[in-house]
Amino acid sequence: MRMLIATLALLLLSACSTENPQTRLEDYASRVANAIDYPINLELDTTIPPYPQARERLLDIPELREGVVNVFDLRRCGLMELIGERNSSLGKLALPSQRLLYELRFLPPLRHCIHELQQQPKRDTSENELLERLQHIEQVKRQQLPRVLSNAIFNSSEMVSQFSRTHPALEMKQAQQSGALQPPLQRFEQLLRMSQQPDWSLPSWSDQLEQSYFELHTRPFGAPWLKSLNMLTQTLDQTASAINARLDERPICFNNRPNNRARIIQSVLNGWYASELQPMMSALHRSGEQWRNGLEPLYTELPTSPALKHYFQATLSDHHNSLWQQYIRARDRHTDAWQRLLSQCGLMPGHSVQDDA
Repeated sequence: MRMLIATLALLLLSACSTENPQTRLEDYASRVANAIDYPINLELDTTIPPYPQARERLLDIPELREGVVNVFDLRRCGLMELIGERNSSLGKLALPSQRLLYELRFLPPLRHCIHELQQQPKRDTSENELLERLQHIEQVKRQQLPRVLSNAIFNSSEMVSQFSRTHPALEMKQAQQSGALQPPLQRFEQLLRMSQQPDWSLPSWSDQLEQSYFELHTRPFGAPWLKSLNMLTQTLDQTASAINARLDERPICFNNRPNNRARIIQSVLNGWYASELQPMMSALHRSGEQWRNGLEPLYTELPTSPALKHYFQATLSDHHNSLWQQYIRARDRHTDAWQRLLSQCGLMPGHSVQDDA
């Protein structure tokens, strides 16, 4: 009896919550194991799929080469300075984000120039040739824009950092960072929607695009969240297996009546499952949903390499074997196991019975 009281007191001790997800999960599994008198050999693996290498994710975008005279003719559209910047030594080394900005600044004046030529009542042969050339350039640039945008997002150093496996698992205080990342993801989605339209103007916030990349760089979330989600999945799955194995081996309670061990189990339920594990699950689920919803239109609607398609299918997607779906199944299995345990001991809400004598 003294041992039971001592065990119960130990289980009821809830020291200051740690932000470290692995410690939280290990504590929870240990307490469940003690409560059901069944070992849970929790071995958490933080390994997540690697983000594809640059050569595997970069989409090829052929350069549109115009002859010297043809380029010179584009002075009529006010594009000579922009083309000069692009062809400079710095322009040739531009980051994917700068290549995107170049395309965003290039297309609106080009289309305006085409429109003016089309509205001209009488055109000579050279103007007709210029119009045809501009229309060809506009068509190629418009078709290439989704690929340029895809490279600018998924091949940026900032997105690479988001999914770098060097980051530690996500601490709970970092979960709110997914909300702070919504503005840059929303801007990228605006560009996606814009690229799907036949005509558009340069966004008023285009000069803030680099700020979006800065926000991605300063708030690493992707890989840390995946690591914590992966550890949570393993904990839920292994705990559910232990509960079910214990109940299959021998009952904990008889006739749906709680006993001394059932009271210990209930203390774990109230003190750790409800107060510690569920808030952690809720924070990871909510923040992950925000992150997934922000990225989903980008990796599903933009052209991506086979390696990138496979990566997102294996991590964030609703594919059966993705890390996200593995978590969903483990969550449901864990809930079912606890309900089975509580039902056997008459501890389900609304179930009123007397303790075993």
